[in-house]
Amino acid sequence: MASWIQSVVIIGAGDHLAPPSSAFDADSRFTVSILARQSSISTFPRHIKVYRMSDDYPEAELIEAFNGQDAVISTMATVGAERQKAVINAAVKAGVKRFVPSEFGSDTRNKKALAIIPEYFKGKYEAVEYLKLKEALKIGFISHNISEQTALIFNDGNQSWSTTTLTTIGLAVKNAMLIHEKTANMYFYIDSFTASQNQVVASLEKAIGKKWQTMHVNAEEQKKEGLEKVARGDFSGPMSLIRYINCVQGHGGNYIDYEQSAKELLLLPKQTLDEVVVEVLK
Repeated sequence: MASWIQSVVIIGAGDHLAPPSSAFDADSRFTVSILARQSSISTFPRHIKVYRMSDDYPEAELIEAFNGQDAVISTMATVGAERQKAVINAAVKAGVKRFVPSEFGSDTRNKKALAIIPEYFKGKYEAVEYLKLKEALKIGFISHNISEQTALIFNDGNQSWSTTTLTTIGLAVKNAMLIHEKTANMYFYIDSFTASQNQVVASLEKAIGKKWQTMHVNAEEQKKEGLEKVARGDFSGPMSLIRYINCVQGHGGNYIDYEQSAKELLLLPKQTLDEVVVEVLK
């Protein structure tokens, strides 16, 4: 029986969230294409069709690219998240069956996290709320220097957060399309594993065979510095703030602590921290 979702177009597939395009491309049940801005310097496999789009995403060009597509998957960068509303409108007008917004990472529905860096989370949160109005679908940064074997640890380093590999993110999106009757208009939480900063360091030490140097810092002070950087327009500030959100309890970093994981539903592989660390070091 043919899949309800067969043709998939991915927006922003040239950045670090490229694995979704690889997951679909590797599955013969799907025909994948990519929508890229004219100014993008990203390169793509020659066999994948690429729709080049004006940087301001004109509706007419979007509708033309979306015509005949079953699903649109957005991996647009955070700074461009507010543009997703226009993309959503075009997808609706083109008759797209499924739209997956750029919501791969921290729990942007967590009000404490949203209050810390609204500049990063507000656009994504609003895109999801907008999708709810359109009756569409939707579906945790640490500082470890591998070359120098050093790590900056917030507080005691024992708070855990939920994390998912990029490959598994791509697989989750693809598998959600295959069971469309169970995934429509759903918000899914997935994790490859849950880990603390200290556990990551221990795993790295085990894999490398060398003791790491760790420096503990006060999370609240890091949050303050991050907010000051954001106010100055320093874009290194949000990195620290996202680490705060992940590592300080109550901000949605460990979302599997209060939400049910969709790993089994989406047939995702079982992974461990040690396995992933070894793979990353390769």
